Amino acid sequence: MAEEKPNETNEQAQAPKKGLPIKTVLVLAVVLLIEGAAISAAFLLAGSPAEVKADGAAIDEAAQLEMPTEVLVADDKFQNTRSGRSYLYDTEVWIVVKKKNKELVEQTLESSKAQIGTAISRIFRRAEPAYLIEPELSTLTRQVRAALDERIGHDGEGEAIILEVLIPECKRYRSDL
Repeated sequence: MAEEKPNETNEQAQAPKKGLPIKTVLVLAVVLLIEGAAISAAFLLAGSPAEVKADGAAIDEAAQLEMPTEVLVADDKFQNTRSGRSYLYDTEVWIVVKKKNKELVEQTLESSKAQIGTAISRIFRRAEPAYLIEPELSTLTRQVRAALDERIGHDGEGEAIILEVLIPECKRYRSDL
C-alpha cells in the first residue's frame, strides 16, 4: 500500500500542466483589432455630422413671450369701517402675467371690470384693521389673488395665469371727520 501512494504522485507530476490558452487569446485579440478597425473606418468614411445653426429669432420670440409683464387691475379708493372709524384706502392693484397671456387678461379684466372691482372692494370692507396695516399687505394680497384667480383662471397648460399680485400703494385716509 505504501508503494501505491508514490505512484499516484508520480502520475500527477508527469501530467502536463495546463497554462493560458495562447492561441485563443491571440484569436480574440485579432478579432477585436479587426472590429475596431472596421468601426473606425466606417466613422471616417461617413464624414462629420452636419453643422447646426440656431435660429436666434425663434429663441428670442419664445423667450419674449415668457417674460413677465405688469397689468393694472384697480386704481381706486376702498372703504373700511371695521375699526369703528371710517377709513378710505387709496389703492393700486397690479398683477404680473406672462406676455403671452397679457391680451387674454386685459380682455377678461375689461369684460368683468365690475365683478372684479366688487370683489376687491368686498375684500377691503371685510378686512380686519390689522390686515390693512401689515408691512407687506400679505393677507390682502393673498385674498385679492384668490379672487382674481377665480375670475381669470388658468391657461391651456393648467398653470395659473397670474404669477404675482402687487399692491404698491395702499394709503389710508380718515373719512369720518
